Amino acid sequence: MSLRLDNTKKYLRDYSKNLLKLTSSEIGRSDRTRQYQSGDITGPINASGSLKDSLKLMVGNTDVVYSFNIVGNEYGEQVDEGTKKSNPPVQKLVNWLVSKNKKLKDANNKIISLSDTKKVTRIAYAIKKSLNRKGIQRTGFLTDLVKEQFNQLSNIDTPVVQDISEDLDNILKRNGYKKTGDKFSISIKRI
Repeated sequence: MSLRLDNTKKYLRDYSKNLLKLTSSEIGRSDRTRQYQSGDITGPINASGSLKDSLKLMVGNTDVVYSFNIVGNEYGEQVDEGTKKSNPPVQKLVNWLVSKNKKLKDANNKIISLSDTKKVTRIAYAIKKSLNRKGIQRTGFLTDLVKEQFNQLSNIDTPVVQDISEDLDNILKRNGYKKTGDKFSISIKRI
């Protein structure tokens, strides 16, 4: 027995698309402050842009199940929840340093040329060591957003009721009712 769920699917698809859009906005939000021993950082969490670019809506459709999943780079979950330790590849840190910084300063406040691969690699190793020791601070960008948006799902009864209403004749027929004119009846056998 299958029920046509066109309105429910549309509601969930639209909800998922909106959640995807809001997730991208959260990643790029510039007023997020994170506190570190070295000082506070206020700015977006889209360091390389690859997390935001990786987000996609995956729609699954079988005879019985419809699924709407937002997927993205695996480390997004670590940025959201935080980690006790992190061990990113040095080359990714080098790429990030070069692509996201206009100028880089050392501990003595001297400018380091981004084309000086030895120095940039040393800085990447220092960042890796720090991340391995301290981990990644929790941002909650995804967890907080999902909690906030979860209430929107409380309105799902409206499209479900609409789907049932639109398919009620077929539901009753599949369950043994016969339609005569505008009325349904069912035969009951007494034993």
